[in-house]
Amino acid sequence: TNLQFIDAANRPKSIVISSSIPGEGKSTMAINLAVSLADTGARVILVDADLRRPSIADYAGIEGGVGLTTVLIGRADVEDVVQPLGTTTLDLLPAGQIPPNPSELLGSPAMTGLLHRLTTSYDMVLLDSPPLLPVTDAAVLSKLAGGALVVVGGDRIHRAQLQETLGSLQTAGAHVLGIVLNKIDRREAGTYSYY
Repeated sequence: TNLQFIDAANRPKSIVISSSIPGEGKSTMAINLAVSLADTGARVILVDADLRRPSIADYAGIEGGVGLTTVLIGRADVEDVVQPLGTTTLDLLPAGQIPPNPSELLGSPAMTGLLHRLTTSYDMVLLDSPPLLPVTDAAVLSKLAGGALVVVGGDRIHRAQLQETLGSLQTAGAHVLGIVLNKIDRREAGTYSYY
């Protein structure tokens, strides 16, 4: 809901979803966000742009041997490797084979062209990317996308790590749309109230 009201005049059509470190729940959040947006009737594509440890194909139970890398190296057309999720308006583009040069592929003119094609064909393009602190992939992607969402695992990340993550996105010129606080114990969060 919040994403639908962000800057209505210049609403981003592509969003990079990342975290600071592994294990904060960014891929699970990306899938849930994609399903939620598709439930509103929007045409959504979730791209597994984590070319180091892809997980979307496994989560969704689809074939992941061909996908983003296959398209970026020119061995397939995107329409041939996109897979629909059941009868929903959600399509998935798995990562494909893990390349030796993920950052270079994600920052290539081929990726820029693909993202342009996808944002023309879909209402929303979500890109699940690797964590920001270990590698530069998400920062590279965030320059191409309309915005970034940062998933924060409340049970594992320190404030300094989050500050470093947000600093790297700022350096890359990314528009941070928001932070999703994840992995918080419900008993600690307290009950819902109006106060």
